[in-house]
Amino acid sequence: MKRGKKVKLGLRLKLYLMIIVPLIVMAVLTMFITQILIKDAALSTMQYNNQTLTKNTVANLNVAAIQKLNSSQNPEQLQEYRDLRSQLTMLRQETGSLYIYLFNYVDGKWFYTVDGAAWDDEGYSKYGDEFEFSTALDANTLSQQMITTDVATDPTWGELFSTFSPIKDQSGQTVAYLGIDISANAVNTVYSNTLKQAYQMVIPVFAIVLLISILCAMAFIRRMLRQVGEIQSSMEHVTRGDLTVSSKRITGDQLGDISDLNNAMVSHITDMITNIQQGSHTLQESSQYISKVSTGTLRQTEELSRAIHEIATGSTQQAEQTEEAVQHSERLGQIIDEVRSYVDRFGDTARQLTQVREQVTQEHQQLLQQGKQNVQQMQQMQLMSRALAEQSQEAANVSGQVQSIVKQTQILALNASIEASRAGEAGKGFAVVASEMRSLAQQSEDSIREIDTILGSFVEQINSMGHRFDLTMKSVDQQESQITECMQTFEQVSQVSDEVQGLAVNLTERTAHMQNLRHEVEEQLSYIASATEQTSAMTEEVSASAQEQEQSVTELSTISQNLTTLSSQLQTLTNKFIV
Repeated sequence: MKRGKKVKLGLRLKLYLMIIVPLIVMAVLTMFITQILIKDAALSTMQYNNQTLTKNTVANLNVAAIQKLNSSQNPEQLQEYRDLRSQLTMLRQETGSLYIYLFNYVDGKWFYTVDGAAWDDEGYSKYGDEFEFSTALDANTLSQQMITTDVATDPTWGELFSTFSPIKDQSGQTVAYLGIDISANAVNTVYSNTLKQAYQMVIPVFAIVLLISILCAMAFIRRMLRQVGEIQSSMEHVTRGDLTVSSKRITGDQLGDISDLNNAMVSHITDMITNIQQGSHTLQESSQYISKVSTGTLRQTEELSRAIHEIATGSTQQAEQTEEAVQHSERLGQIIDEVRSYVDRFGDTARQLTQVREQVTQEHQQLLQQGKQNVQQMQQMQLMSRALAEQSQEAANVSGQVQSIVKQTQILALNASIEASRAGEAGKGFAVVASEMRSLAQQSEDSIREIDTILGSFVEQINSMGHRFDLTMKSVDQQESQITECMQTFEQVSQVSDEVQGLAVNLTERTAHMQNLRHEVEEQLSYIASATEQTSAMTEEVSASAQEQEQSVTELSTISQNLTTLSSQLQTLTNKFIV
């Protein structure tokens, strides 16, 4: 928070400087331009007055006296020279001019004709004294037009400006030129007085404008910085993972729009995290349920394996007994006298066979019932697998929506950075906000990538589990078919056992036919041996199927543990956010 306050004060100071500094610069420029304009106006006024004075003086001069001076050999002795000099001296004293004189141009040279200096001035210019004009003044003066120079610096007289006008006779011919020099001190006096009056008017007006501008700027900057502070506070909480803090909209401009967009982004992220938390909780419960079911199935499979092993053992014993019966039947012709004892023994064998048949029938029925239960459990696990896949797809869709929001946030941050760069110094605060938004968008995008990776692995595990469920279902169906065939075989064995038992009861009455029936008994015993071998083979196949089912259940248990691990990781990621 301290760092945020420093940034806020820095932005406030910069905004104030952006407004105050241009106003001060404008004030300085206004003062400078006012000085130049007033000085130019004072010079223009003095030049205009000097031109008017020159026109009036030319109109009052005696042209005939000037022509007489030009034709005289000793013009300074003439009364006309004295009159003209007195007239120019009086005019100089009345107007406050620096210097007034008459001059002419003959044979490419300029020379004085009448000097308007005081009569007691011994340094006055005599008639015929030469002087030099600049090249530009030569051309302009000879053009027969009145000219007024700018302020120039003379080594003797200092700063001054001059007005030169031709003096013409009635025929329009130039007989002489009049020059009036004005000291620049008069211009400076007018300039100082006018500038003082202008300052008395401009400075209070500018002070009032500056004060109003500062007050308006303070109100605007305060409102804008409040909005920036709201956005910054919300972004700081979001950066720390707290999604419960929103920014209040204060302004109606783009900053207010950014505040609304920030709140919308936080709301979308909150919904996404909530959905992910719910999905991870459901996933964890489902994985635990699958683990329990797989444990029960594994226990039932082990019991089935033991039962099948017992059936195989009984079938082996039955095969051995059948082989002994075949051997006895071969010797039946030789031991006909001992038939009674063998009949008793044969009756015992038939009873044992009946008991074995009943036991095997019961165990096969139990095995068939357990197989059906396994099929139902496998179907339930398939439904759960599909539900998990659909939830994973919904989570992936939510992740896509968040990815779209992150992209919009990045575009918004980029636009804000561009606007901040256009605004220059004024946009540095906006650049900080845009940088924070871009950092948050990058962190959100990294989290989404991790979630997408976890969901992708989760979907692959679910698809693998579904494929293994299908294989297990096929194995169970084959097992059920084999058990049904085994039951049919045991029914046949039961029928044979009943027939053998009937033969044992009637054997005492049918001893005379024993020799003929021996071959039939041998055939029946051979059939029993074949059926026993088939039963043994089927029990081996059922045992192999049971082992495959046990492996499938083991893999299912491993998958459920992986699901539990993934759901825990997903829950850990979502717990970083406060919603």
